[in-house]
Amino acid sequence: MSAADEDRRPGPKMPFGKEVSEPSPSTGQPRVLFGTARRPEALADKPRIIGGGIVRQRIPCTAADLRTIEPDAPEAVIAQALRAVNSINFDDHEFDDVVRFGSALQELHGRLAEQQLALAGDERLIEAKRLSAELLRQLEELDPERLFSSDRGLISGIRAALSRSASPSGFSEGAASVVRNAAALKKRASGYRGLGRDAEALKRRLTTQTTALRAHLLAGRFLIRHLDAAASSPAPANPHLTSQKDALEIRVTALASTLSSVAVGAQILEALISTIGAACAFAEEIVESELPAWQTACAAALAARLDGRSYELSGVRRHYEKIVNILKQRNTT
Repeated sequence: MSAADEDRRPGPKMPFGKEVSEPSPSTGQPRVLFGTARRPEALADKPRIIGGGIVRQRIPCTAADLRTIEPDAPEAVIAQALRAVNSINFDDHEFDDVVRFGSALQELHGRLAEQQLALAGDERLIEAKRLSAELLRQLEELDPERLFSSDRGLISGIRAALSRSASPSGFSEGAASVVRNAAALKKRASGYRGLGRDAEALKRRLTTQTTALRAHLLAGRFLIRHLDAAASSPAPANPHLTSQKDALEIRVTALASTLSSVAVGAQILEALISTIGAACAFAEEIVESELPAWQTACAAALAARLDGRSYELSGVRRHYEKIVNILKQRNTT
């Protein structure tokens, strides 16, 4: 069929002849559209980026070099500092690695500070503080030394006589208030535990951030020394290196300030965890055991004193001190 007849034939037109449209038999090899098939070259293990005709090299740095700056640095700090040194590119004319050195850690610090503020303003924490403070105030009025001070002389006896809590009925009223607040703590214990878990998780993140900040400070100090030595040599790049050294010193100062803020935040968080832990411990360990035992022992001793019978205060003091110490405890983990 001629080309003209082919054009007049109804149906879709074929831009090429049949011999072209027929697929070529498969040879089992990948098709190469142009040129000749070649095996890809192996990747080189040497730097390919060249600046000023000189092959770029990594900054020489070892753990021993870093320990000359901070001998007592933990292994985790040394390892992260080495990675920070190896990540720096001083050949960048925009100084991006230098001016943003450790900036991600400062951004993270801002987010963690927001979380800490949210924890500090949590209604559960405020309530735990209020109930704990009220319990301590009530328990101080029921201190055994105060309740039984009439046995220590005339002045103490007058003080005890003026104190309504020194009578069995007064003690019963005060103890009832303690029990009510203790029951309120126990009722809310599950909420306090959830808040405590959030606080502990934040504490772990602050610990991790502290390690990273210390590592970047150590790396920054090493890099400043390196730049100082490199800038002292007669080379065209000296002004470039001097400018980077000045910029890096600013970054190190900013990171040191951030590390101080993290340390203060960690101390505040410890106090927060202590308050939550004290409330939980009181609700879980004291309400069902020590509190009833103290209440019973103290009431019995007061009744015996009024009847003129002998009584023992060692048990009263032991229960009382354990209760108060739980409320005053400080988290040391």
